[in-house]
Amino acid sequence: MSPINFIAGIFATLAAATAAPAAQPGEVLSFKNWAVGCDNGGICRAVSLTPEELGTVFDDVHGPVSIIRTAGSEDILRVRATVHVDDIDRYRMFVDDRLVDTGPIVEGDYPIEIVGQDARKVVQSIIQGSELLLKGPDDKIISKISLAGSSAALRYIDQQQARAGTKAALVAKGSRAFQPRTIGIPLVTVDHWENAALVPEATALVALAEDSKCKDDRYGLVEDQAYPLGKRGNRYRALVLISCGAGAYNFSSAPYIGEYVENSDAESGWTFAPAKFDRQPSWGGEGTDPLLVNAGWDEQNQILSSYGKGRGLGDCGKAENYVWDGDMFRLIEASAMTECRGAHEWITIWRANYRQAEQSGSATD
Repeated sequence: MSPINFIAGIFATLAAATAAPAAQPGEVLSFKNWAVGCDNGGICRAVSLTPEELGTVFDDVHGPVSIIRTAGSEDILRVRATVHVDDIDRYRMFVDDRLVDTGPIVEGDYPIEIVGQDARKVVQSIIQGSELLLKGPDDKIISKISLAGSSAALRYIDQQQARAGTKAALVAKGSRAFQPRTIGIPLVTVDHWENAALVPEATALVALAEDSKCKDDRYGLVEDQAYPLGKRGNRYRALVLISCGAGAYNFSSAPYIGEYVENSDAESGWTFAPAKFDRQPSWGGEGTDPLLVNAGWDEQNQILSSYGKGRGLGDCGKAENYVWDGDMFRLIEASAMTECRGAHEWITIWRANYRQAEQSGSATD
């Protein structure tokens, strides 16, 4: 395959983006029945896990419960619980049979959310407790959460946010005053071309697939996809996703960038090269051609997603979102859950903002 020849001058406006630090996602750790992690902006999240002795039995769990704390001077603390109940509009929260909070159950992603001083009171009870129960008005148990490991997870947050040994710590309390750190979120400058609908024809995709590393992994019904990346002058680009094998719940794709040069004096076809990433998708690994799993494409914002499930329940795995900057895909969000133990709320471990090259206003989230 012939590589795509890029015109260096077109991308001169991307100097700020290329100078941005390389994406370095954080890690997710587990302490007994809790997982914890932080992103590069200092926001940390601890999430409850199903006790290992219960295996895959989630009937009495229904969680997770998560504790989120921001870094910096704003210091927002939240306790959230995901519950799935019908005809119950209020909850009561108990830690070791002691009532610690009560409130409404609302519609949305987080039916139960506790903030401010109420959240601090609940968190202190969690640190000292062994079991959390959520009950409805009729004493029916909505959710049962093990608190084993919660104190260690919150101590880790104290350390990551440089609160350990200060008055602002949740667990590792001390006498020192907390000095918030200023943490900047990377800003990626993108250069999206003029809208155009041209994409490679089906025969070009078949030829690409036959010449790709995926040739021997294609079986059964396969579906290759092509999406326009726009035009500039007489040059057109497209994102191509070549089917590259499938399992029970994960479908792999190899991403390519195609380029077509419109030339009235001579015939010219599409040329293809593996898409470039500032950090390889986790499914393919570093040092190899990129590979996506359960790929998605947001054509309006030119954001490519990869969502690898550790198992069919979707309670573990890794996910990334990349924005096309005009030359490569840059990581703007990554999340993970390393434990397959009922926690459908994954932990964000990287985030970045992006903006159009021609704009000088605020970043697009």
